Amino acid sequence: MTQVDFYVLQNTQTANAEQFSCLLAEKAFKKGHTIHIQTNDAQQTERMDKLMWTYNELSFLPHVIMGDVLQEDTPIHISHDSENASITDVLINLRSEVPMFYEQFNRVAEIVSADPQQRQLARQRYRHYKTQGLEVTSHEVNR
Repeated sequence: MTQVDFYVLQNTQTANAEQFSCLLAEKAFKKGHTIHIQTNDAQQTERMDKLMWTYNELSFLPHVIMGDVLQEDTPIHISHDSENASITDVLINLRSEVPMFYEQFNRVAEIVSADPQQRQLARQRYRHYKTQGLEVTSHEVNR
């Protein structure tokens, strides 16, 4: 059964959510997990690709945008395609809605900024997961 964690950020900036998703990806990668980062659109996918290279000068996060020829050998995938994902371990969701394929993952990390509209959308996702009978945990993040 999929475990869902909501990370509620106190900062309203979208960039903070993207930064935090890199931190989560790094922690999961260091524990040996494979990670899929689901973005809203092609622009956010590109921003996440660049951010993964630069967010921490002391670490390296091996990642590709889905469809890359190295996808099979790379533990972190980034995509805005809402149809599927090729990894089934950890999903980091940056989308405003629940990805259709979330059930194939062992864990789902929902990143929520302090923006009121984003919080409202997160509440809808939270209710969706709960109605599916999933274990949902919330974490307040003061970053």
